[in-house]
Amino acid sequence: MTTLVLDTTIVSHFARAGRLETLAALTKDHERLIPNEVAVELKRGAADHPALSDALGLPWLPIIELGFEEIVHVATFKAEMGGRPEQHLGECAVLAWALHNDGVAVVDETAAVKLAQHHDVKVRRTLALVIEGVRNGVLTRDEAEKLVDELAATDMYLPADGEKFFARVYAQGILP
Repeated sequence: MTTLVLDTTIVSHFARAGRLETLAALTKDHERLIPNEVAVELKRGAADHPALSDALGLPWLPIIELGFEEIVHVATFKAEMGGRPEQHLGECAVLAWALHNDGVAVVDETAAVKLAQHHDVKVRRTLALVIEGVRNGVLTRDEAEKLVDELAATDMYLPADGEKFFARVYAQGILP
């Protein structure tokens, strides 16, 4: 069973859209977890978006502490990503855990995806989870389009709205 390590962006936008149960369904065939650094970012964001608190303490989404080697990689990834001292810690922790534990980092930020690819970390984005959900019958096409629109309504950056989502997926040959 593959372990998905979820970044703050994914969890927070599903929480803000009131769709944590959908995230659970989309990832049900995998072990799921978040590093403590992601939990800290969610707690910090809960002041502005109280729904983020709903993501903490879910039985299917445990919070884990990183080990020494993982923390060393967090520092390495942070140095490569740059930014303010507290910026990108969630993404870096997700990548470090996935690297050391043969997991899959679920991140959307382009810089984090590129960093993962550079370090041979397996990575997936939110829309890949949605496509997998359609393939596996977890979501219908209409449900997927609605989900994409609901996530976009939380100010999540997505490359297409719900109406254009499938046209893009078919044009790229992702779905037959």
